[in-house]
Amino acid sequence: MSKILYAWELGAGYGHIGAFLSVAKQFQERGHEVIFVLKDLAHAHTLLGKYGFSYLQAPIRWPGGAAMPPAINYAGILRNTGFHEPAGLLARTQAWKTLIACLKPDILLFDHAPTALLAARGLAIPRALFGTSFYSPPRLSPMPTMQPWLHVPEQELINSEARIVTMINSVMEQVGGRRLAVLADLFEVEENFLCTLPELDHYQERKQGGYWGPFFTGSEGIEPVWPGVGDKRLFAYLNRDYAGLESLLRQLRTSSWSVLAHIPGTTPAFIQKNSGANLHISAQPVKIRQAASQCETVICHAGAGTAAAMLLAGRPLLMLPMHLEQALTARNVASLGAGVCIPAETKKPNYRSAVMEILSNGKYTKTAEKFAGKYAALVPETQALRIVERCEALITGTRAIGQC
Repeated sequence: MSKILYAWELGAGYGHIGAFLSVAKQFQERGHEVIFVLKDLAHAHTLLGKYGFSYLQAPIRWPGGAAMPPAINYAGILRNTGFHEPAGLLARTQAWKTLIACLKPDILLFDHAPTALLAARGLAIPRALFGTSFYSPPRLSPMPTMQPWLHVPEQELINSEARIVTMINSVMEQVGGRRLAVLADLFEVEENFLCTLPELDHYQERKQGGYWGPFFTGSEGIEPVWPGVGDKRLFAYLNRDYAGLESLLRQLRTSSWSVLAHIPGTTPAFIQKNSGANLHISAQPVKIRQAASQCETVICHAGAGTAAAMLLAGRPLLMLPMHLEQALTARNVASLGAGVCIPAETKKPNYRSAVMEILSNGKYTKTAEKFAGKYAALVPETQALRIVERCEALITGTRAIGQC
């Protein structure tokens, strides 16, 4: 039996845990032990408790009070998450080193965990990246901009990376890890499980990529229960912190559609206030695959897992991105022609009009169905097994196997 350590450090929501869950269950079925080290424990017991997985709190940075400029590249993400603070970065790196030493894993899997990657440099343990393309930028120097709609001078990209590399190397000198020549060296691993598809890659300029396919919590959660009122079924997966949430719910409540909305963390009082005869709100996760098979369209924030799940089910999307990663996914889906995006900066958005456009114009559904047909042979459970087999090969040092 081998011990697998799954590390998640940056990002939000339970999509990170959910994406790895099918892989973790395959590990478990084959007799291995999986330990989840998580940024956010809020949904850990709900998703992991019934399977008996162990989980721990990850060493993370408490958010600072100062506003940070938008990230233009991956170095900007690191700066905005504390890589510009030498004392904090050193402490978190050492904490990860201590945690790894105590757990003694046979392999490390990193889901957007850059400080854990630093801590693992030089360790004689196989390492692999696991997650969407947003966490795994192309191995270029400098790394490309994350806002392709803006013109960013190359020298600005070079300078932003140089500052972060200097900070990282000062920490490496103190903890005994290998220095970085360029920022791309941070991603020196034995395998990169790029859990997306080419059309959804956040870096569309990527020249080489081994795509293993997306993962999401397709069968976890409660059965979808739709309102009996309404002529079209809409499924919504929304964030309670979305600025336009109450306006969106009000417009849906006064529509002619049957709407099921999953909003994690909502209170009974909120649900009572915002529900209607044609609008059911659930704070509990809903089985995504079933919801997708029963609805006509989906409203979401363009999270990578949700967007992929719905497109693979042939469902078009109304996307309401809240941050850069979601905005890039929404841009890709809209470019495909499989959805409509309402940017976060839109003043007084007309959500009903956007939904009507998707429902009345068949091109969105046809494009989503074409996408689903292209990847009809993609079975997440099979992909999970292939990832587990590849990890077992890394542990034993045997020859690599291919991607999808």
